[in-house]
Amino acid sequence: MLGMTMEDITKTLREAQNGNKIFLETVFQKYPDYHWSQIYYKATGDTLLHCAARLGHINIIKYLLSNFVPISVDCKNKDDKTALHEASQFLQFESCEVLLRYGAEVNALKRADWTPLMLACTKTEGENSWKTIKLLLEHGALVNYKNKDGWTCVHLVARQGNVSVMKLLLQYGLDAKIKTKNGRSALHIAALHGKLEIVELLLGAGLDIDERDNCGNTPLHEAALGHINICELLINHGANINLKNNCGLNVVHLTAATGNIEILRLFLSEHKLDINDHDNSGFTSLHYASRAGKRAAYDFLVSCGACEEIKDNFGRTPQEVFTHIP
Repeated sequence: MLGMTMEDITKTLREAQNGNKIFLETVFQKYPDYHWSQIYYKATGDTLLHCAARLGHINIIKYLLSNFVPISVDCKNKDDKTALHEASQFLQFESCEVLLRYGAEVNALKRADWTPLMLACTKTEGENSWKTIKLLLEHGALVNYKNKDGWTCVHLVARQGNVSVMKLLLQYGLDAKIKTKNGRSALHIAALHGKLEIVELLLGAGLDIDERDNCGNTPLHEAALGHINICELLINHGANINLKNNCGLNVVHLTAATGNIEILRLFLSEHKLDINDHDNSGFTSLHYASRAGKRAAYDFLVSCGACEEIKDNFGRTPQEVFTHIP
């Protein structure tokens, strides 16, 4: 078999990325014994089909899948991604349509057990997102499949915040209450990332508002890291503001470390939490503000009655846990 040089291979891959079908036809006329799956990037294993699928070059996808035996539509790269993974991740709706028409496995697994649907759920903005996800669902994509970390589509969309996509997935049997391997629900994730509409939707779906993850954190603990609107929503829906995580931190401790005075005011002025309560290591909210160097938060806590003389389990006052606080 007449061999292709590395220069030939690189040039062919580049032209596939440019959508140059005529160039590919010329190459395979010159090298008739080659199958397209033999032409790939050494570093990634991406073949001509991966490149075309990722960039939406439908003419090349059809050419490759119509003129070679075997079809090899599920050929994998070094990350175990098929062309359908690539097309789904980059929301190439038409690429997905063609690949599925040629028999692509809709639930193929890449490394770490990600399906094409899961990759599509990592990018949920724009019309193509909804269309691509719906297409995969219509072709039998498993909506509740877990990757190696226990994440499913519900966690991915909760992080992205697209309500219409979440509603679509729910119509196809999405389990909104499923938790990751570290015990996090979609409500934890939406609260952490500030996705207010998703939080509202999940509360309506019956998720436990005080659900704890493996570290003992609740959705309110996550929201306390920077999203006052979600803190207010959760509290108004009955979230227990007094709960501590496994390390003994409450929402005031967590907020003090971020320096967010508005959230501190919400917890201290409106809900009267004990400002001098300590965690398992003896740290108070003032210790956390001091260690993080949050001068404004430190002063605010003092003005609210935080004691500067309380010592942690190692005998340190708040000022002593950080060498410099401006």
